[in-house]
Amino acid sequence: MKKRILWTYLVLAILLIGTCYFAITHGASKIAFSHLTQNNLNILFNIRLPRIISALVAGAALSVSGTYFQAALRNPIASPGIMGISSAANLFQTLALFCLPALFVGKFILAIVGGLIALLFLFEFQKQMDPYRLIIVGVALNAVFSGIQTVVAPNASSVSLATSTWQSTLYLSVLGLIGIIISLVLSQWGNYLKVDDEELQSLGLKPAKIRVILLLLAVILASVTTACVGVLAFIGIIVPQIGRFLVGHDYQDLIPFSLFGGAWFLLFVDTLGRTINPPNEISAGVLLAIIGGPFMIAILLKAGKKRHA
Repeated sequence: MKKRILWTYLVLAILLIGTCYFAITHGASKIAFSHLTQNNLNILFNIRLPRIISALVAGAALSVSGTYFQAALRNPIASPGIMGISSAANLFQTLALFCLPALFVGKFILAIVGGLIALLFLFEFQKQMDPYRLIIVGVALNAVFSGIQTVVAPNASSVSLATSTWQSTLYLSVLGLIGIIISLVLSQWGNYLKVDDEELQSLGLKPAKIRVILLLLAVILASVTTACVGVLAFIGIIVPQIGRFLVGHDYQDLIPFSLFGGAWFLLFVDTLGRTINPPNEISAGVLLAIIGGPFMIAILLKAGKKRHA
């Protein structure tokens, strides 16, 4: 198993390096390092590099966030992108443009507040229903927050990977990397939640406390990312599920895979979207929906067969 994990990381490293190189040199215009003009340097350092770094950090953060959501809620399709967390964060970071227009960090603060409000709603409903019905509630919350944003700020300019600047990239990198480091330190906690609560309590552990801390960390990661690059659904489902197939269910292996796998996957999707038909772009969110929708249906069908077996 360990040999398989090492090969997985080797392939991921090659994919990351190759995709980063392709993303730097390709786009609406191709850049050759042997012949760099002033315009090429401007495109490279002020447009492509911030976007590439943002995609790497955002992909890692959202994948880790989704992994911890699934651990805490014991649901293979739980993810902040489809359960209202990201849309609430997006709504509140948009409100920050009106409430705190002069304070750039204000949108991060309000995005986290929005994510936490959505989490409180999920906590309230979790007491009354099974994990799969909770997903339906999350999808409904997602629609509600998205609808409110359309009504409250229909003309607000939306953030995305395409709008990445060095300022937003710096904030995302610092806050995202802090959250990712904490996620790696707490990776063993994901394994604790695979055991029944009664058994954990008999071992002197507090499952409710572990669950809340992991969910808070996941919400903060998703909210900060959303404030910088917008709502990117499904990546928090796709990458952890592939990780369980490749490296197993041990969260001390799964969290690092989600980190590197998510970073590569979002960069790959974003690069594909902006190079498939230049100078036109297909946003990463649209491509993730096209890939993630069937992926989620397949997971639900597989889970349904297991329950009826």
